[in-house]
Parts: sequence; structure tokens; C-alpha cells
Amino acid sequence: MNKTKKENTTWKFIKSIWKDSVWSKLISTGLILLIATFWANYSNYSLEDIYNFFIDGLTYKTPIFVFLSLIGIYFLVKLLIKLFKKKSDLIWNEQVGNYKFKELYKILSNQNYQIGTVGMGYSGKKPPKEDLLTLFHNYSPILNRGIDLNDNLDDGGYLYGVLAPKLVGYGLVNKFESKNSFDVKVIKYETSEIGHKFFALLEKTIHLKKEKK
Repeated sequence: MNKTKKENTTWKFIKSIWKDSVWSKLISTGLILLIATFWANYSNYSLEDIYNFFIDGLTYKTPIFVFLSLIGIYFLVKLLIKLFKKKSDLIWNEQVGNYKFKELYKILSNQNYQIGTVGMGYSGKKPPKEDLLTLFHNYSPILNRGIDLNDNLDDGGYLYGVLAPKLVGYGLVNKFESKNSFDVKVIKYETSEIGHKFFALLEKTIHLKKEKK
């Protein structure tokens, strides 16, 4: 009971201060300066510009809670954008072998490798038009388990004879050489540790793009 009375007394005191013409102006000015200072730290506007914006906004016949709510929403959106960019920047700047993820992403996405093989010529197949980034992403499940000359992928030998050797140069695929029971050299290609890391980062960027939409 005493606690309730105390709360009511406190609330009445606050309301009396707010209704007082002098105190209400001092409190309003203080709040505006506080928010304006905070805003100035997160924008390119000067403290004076932001303060004037608040004053102009308050001269309109808009309830103060609506005006301050809009400002709150503005800061919330900016904070979410900042957090998204920070997360995105960490991914793009991740080191992947000899490259930053962003560097290798751009190299692969801007490069096609439309080279045919003898097998493709016989079967009438044409080299894929997709960029290397797309091809690496599409062929990853096969490269993860490893591929050798005995695998028949119905692609005319493009993955084994063209794409895999190309990806070896970027460190995304490992090349293993051995000899079979007939003492004949056998070459096998498999996704490298760097390739697995690059693929994981690639999946994260796809996920972030979906979140942004």
C-alpha cells in the first residue's frame, strides 16, 4: 500500500514538472540535444542541422510520441543495416588460400571457360556458358566425393579434363596422382580444404542476399 502511494506521488511530481512551462521547455530541449548529439555521431549532418530539424519537426501539429517514434525507427533501421554490413564485410574479407574471398569471388564470377574436349566433340556437346563461380557451385557435390577418369558424368569429360584442372590453379581443388595395378598413372580431383571453405562462404553470401530481400 505504501509502495503504491509512493509511486503515485512520484508520478504526480513528474507530471507537475512536465506541465510547468519552464521545466517542460528545459526537459524538451535537453532531450532534443541528447538525441541530436547521438544522431550526429551516426550521420554526416552537423549537430546544428539536426537540432534545427527537430525544431522544425516539432512546430508541426504532430503528436510528440509520433515524431519521436519515427526517429526511433530511423535509428533502428540504421542499426540493422550497420549490423548486416558488418556481418557481410567479415565474410568478404575472409582469407581463402592466396586470396580474399571477395577477390576470388570476383575472379571466378567474371571468367568463363568455354573449352571443349575430344569427348565433347564426339557427343556434340558444347562447353557450358556459365561462369567459373557458378560451375564450381554446381559441380561441388561431385568434386566433394572425388572424380577420376573412370567416372562417367555424361558431360563429355568437361569436369575432369577442363574445369577441375582449372580450379586446381585457384587452390579450390586438389590433384592426386597415383598408379594402378597396371603401373599406369591415375589422376584424381577432389575439393580441397580451401575449396570447402570457399563454398561455405559462398553459401553464407547467398543466405545473406535472401535475408536482404
